[in-house]
Amino acid sequence: MRPELSLYLDAVRFAAAMVVFLAHFGLHRLSGGLLWQATAFGNEAVTVFFVLSGFVIAHTCAVRETDARSYVVSRAARLYSVVVPAVIVTAVLDLIGSRLNPAAYTVEWGFVDDYSLYRFLTALTFTNELWTQKIHQGSNGAFWSLGYEVPYYVVFGLAMFTPGRWRWPAVALSLLAIGPSIVSMLPIWLAGVAAYHLSRRNRVSEARGLALFTLSVCGWLAYEVIVARFGRPIIGYHVYFKRFEIVQDYIVAVLFAMNLLGFSAAARPLGHWLMRHASSIRWLAGATFTLYICHTPIAQFLVAIAPWPNQDPRCRILVFVGSLLAVFLLAEVTERRKDSWRRWVDRLLPGRSCARSVRSV
Repeated sequence: MRPELSLYLDAVRFAAAMVVFLAHFGLHRLSGGLLWQATAFGNEAVTVFFVLSGFVIAHTCAVRETDARSYVVSRAARLYSVVVPAVIVTAVLDLIGSRLNPAAYTVEWGFVDDYSLYRFLTALTFTNELWTQKIHQGSNGAFWSLGYEVPYYVVFGLAMFTPGRWRWPAVALSLLAIGPSIVSMLPIWLAGVAAYHLSRRNRVSEARGLALFTLSVCGWLAYEVIVARFGRPIIGYHVYFKRFEIVQDYIVAVLFAMNLLGFSAAARPLGHWLMRHASSIRWLAGATFTLYICHTPIAQFLVAIAPWPNQDPRCRILVFVGSLLAVFLLAEVTERRKDSWRRWVDRLLPGRSCARSVRSV
């Protein structure tokens, strides 16, 4: 992968995580509605993550994780290096915060005061969204998406590494196991896979790549203008199809897949500025997963212990700055230490250990 494209993926990853953070910060319970405009873009950022995930996983399977064992080790290390601390942080902060300030933790905004073993198991096995399940993890509003993304890892891994005639029966059984709601979003994740393989063929010229990149950006802007005027396409809730904005999800997925394909073809001219700031982008991206999955319980806890109402500028500064500082400090012992987790997982799994360290993405 060209270094410019790798940096672009890192920059988009961090930007999407920040959009999710701002979308939650804009909620009334955290900031009194400051930056409420950002709340409309949280779902789009999650769609970007799905497409980006498919693109990156397709790349790692093509060049590094070429067998089932290395694939499982890298995925488990990447996930559990952040998820295990996130589940603990969420439970501890929710427990303390809800006892100090019960009014800050209410079922009206989705808080679930349940510390049952089953809830923790669904979090650690990423089965919280299977079929009709919709199991919240306390105040951690972003955790739901892992119940979609990780099953895609499983389906893709089975498609890539199950031998011979067992491959497609294994894939079919996995699709049956995860349920229609998660399956309905699978093409969005696969859009990233398709974008990677199309970009790898190098059949798009640099000029066409620039045109495709520009077209995707203009198309996205046009979509935002349209929905600002007429509203976002929303479907009714159904117990088996839980995404209200699935039409938007598909639109954004197509546009972002085009964007990735265009940038890949025109990485040299488009990535010039990124190369000048490579170290900063890499450092920020190194905390993206922690930012995404840990910011809501931290922000909610800060609101609960703040001596001011959430509309007070001092409270808003505390929540905004304090959440980001806490996230980046936590990242130092979570995803920035994923190599240690990889070694632990490598030792736990049967079979021959990985011969070399593989950078998890």
